[in-house]
Amino acid sequence: MPVIQIRRRAARSRLRPAARAALAVGAALAATGIFVLGAIVHWGAGDGAHASHTVSDVMGDFGLAAAAVLAAASSLRRALQLRGRWRASWLLFAGSALVAGFGNAVWGWYELVLRESPPFPSMADWAFLCFAPFAIAGMLIHQRGLGGPLAWIRLCFDGLLIGGALFTAGWGIALSRDAFSDGHSPVKVAFELAYPVFDIMLVSLVLSLRTKGRGRDGASMAMLVAGYTVIVVFDALWTVPDIREHYSSGELMDAGWFFGYLLLAIAPWTSAWIGQAVRPDIQRAWRISLDAGVKRALDVVGIGFPYLAGSTCLAAILADGLRGSHHIHPVPLCTACGVLAALAARQAVTIVENYRLTKQLTLRENHFRSLVQGASEVIMTLERPGRLGYISPAVRGVLGYEPQQLIGSSLYDLIHIEDRRHVISTVDGFLAGVSPAALVECRVRASRALPLPTAGDGAQSIWRHAEATVTRHYGGLVFTIRDISDRVALRNQLAHNAYHDALTGLPNRALFTERLEQAVSQRSAAEHPPAVIFLDLDWFKEVNDAQGHAAGDALLVEAAARLRTAVRTGDTVARFGGDEFAALVHGDRDGKAAPEVADRLHAALTRPYELASGRFVVGASVGVAYWRPGTSAAHLLRQADLAMYEAKNEGKGRVVVRERVGTLLPGLPTVPRVRTARPHAETPGGET
Repeated sequence: MPVIQIRRRAARSRLRPAARAALAVGAALAATGIFVLGAIVHWGAGDGAHASHTVSDVMGDFGLAAAAVLAAASSLRRALQLRGRWRASWLLFAGSALVAGFGNAVWGWYELVLRESPPFPSMADWAFLCFAPFAIAGMLIHQRGLGGPLAWIRLCFDGLLIGGALFTAGWGIALSRDAFSDGHSPVKVAFELAYPVFDIMLVSLVLSLRTKGRGRDGASMAMLVAGYTVIVVFDALWTVPDIREHYSSGELMDAGWFFGYLLLAIAPWTSAWIGQAVRPDIQRAWRISLDAGVKRALDVVGIGFPYLAGSTCLAAILADGLRGSHHIHPVPLCTACGVLAALAARQAVTIVENYRLTKQLTLRENHFRSLVQGASEVIMTLERPGRLGYISPAVRGVLGYEPQQLIGSSLYDLIHIEDRRHVISTVDGFLAGVSPAALVECRVRASRALPLPTAGDGAQSIWRHAEATVTRHYGGLVFTIRDISDRVALRNQLAHNAYHDALTGLPNRALFTERLEQAVSQRSAAEHPPAVIFLDLDWFKEVNDAQGHAAGDALLVEAAARLRTAVRTGDTVARFGGDEFAALVHGDRDGKAAPEVADRLHAALTRPYELASGRFVVGASVGVAYWRPGTSAAHLLRQADLAMYEAKNEGKGRVVVRERVGTLLPGLPTVPRVRTARPHAETPGGET
């Protein structure tokens, strides 16, 4: 129950930030909707001298100021949580919103409190004029990874191109009428042109930096750019003379600025909310696809926008020349010439930068080529559907192929048929997931039979055990194959040594006990009871003491070889230690198998041994015990051991079969308790 509660709390903790983000955006939309509704119905309008000062007017002045101050407070709080350039950038964003709020408050003071039109230029005009410079400075400080001087020069040219294009287009629409209107003072003309020029600079910077989705504040920057875009769009609409002349506070134009300020208020926390709401694996998946799509779109825009800027200037000049007196004004003409000059300079910078990048790329390619070609692992690129592309030269030493032999062939044709399905399923699972790499072991076919690394007898095999690391590659996969045949052989050898005697190669006590437990647990044990035979070499100690351990070991190896040939197929013979051996005999219905095998084992062990140090004869004491229902494997081993010691106590060189206790199965004869084998005629333990 506590685990379920923890999981539920974790799920709720992930949902709370998501709900908070959705609630913030929904509140901004709802507040903007209320603002739009109030502007349409003009709340508070009525008869009287002051009918124009309505609730809508208050919303259009002090409402905008409140929204801007909220954005400033939000950015300020975010700045206090950060350090370095991040804090400085958010402080500048807060300053941008704060001067906008101050300008709207001053404007509202004149209109609603003093009930007069604001003078020109007023403190509100100066505050509005500072909005864009603060935002531009914040963008520049927040931007990271611009590179060296060439990158900054290219950024300046990009800004000039975009700004020139927007200025030329805006000149034909509205700016020319502002600049040459009759009766306007130079200061008023300067202010009216400064607003759109600063906005154009802000838009130019945003487009040239292309910061959407980058850095740890990627989502916040995207929301911030959206807010500035909304504000700049409505600033541009306000510069149109027909719209500006009929503008009054509390109208639909104010709703756009209001919504932009609310987006600026939400922006500082967007990255934190999104980062907490999404699990790391899901966040990684959708962010990879989103970043890839945004990068491709921005690359296309980055390549084409200089030419788009030049085309915009050309179209504006043609439009200016075709209307009125068919004379082209010097302002758009000079601006267009500047844009073309910036375009040419930018192309020169791009050529220089491309040359540097090409040189760096060549150096890196040579570096990585030397690493790949000198690596001991085989590196292959896999293209769909499973065709091999690049193959490193290490394939010669690992698999014996020339790289050209395998290019274009299928990787799965090289994999052992028993491992092929496992490799395919691993690759499919890797492609369906988001993990950076996958590891799979398989057997790979070499061009010829190669020696096994740990085989001392010269054994060879055409199949090499390999460990393949699968990683992603543009257009396919990369397989890094490492030969682990020596490791697999060592692992198999260790597993063999854990269950086999090192001297004789016979199964040891652990493997014998495991097979005995399997035998007594089978259902057929009741009808065909298994038997255990214990064997001990008589007079082996005398041979070992007189001739040395080498002779004793040689005798044990020969004895083990004889035991292997004496048992039946399916029976198990093992060495328990020293000169003690054991045999597991699977029973038959008439119960004759165990005594017959015991006789053969006894006869095999008591034949003379022709060794390098001489000819020896030893005896063997044999004990046989049958399994009966209810008897455990350990008890059966104990009974066979007791039978063997009973044979030793009765004079050695004998075979003792312990009677089966309990009701015998029908048809099973009673085995004698003691069967004595005839001793060998040679002198025990002596030489002839």
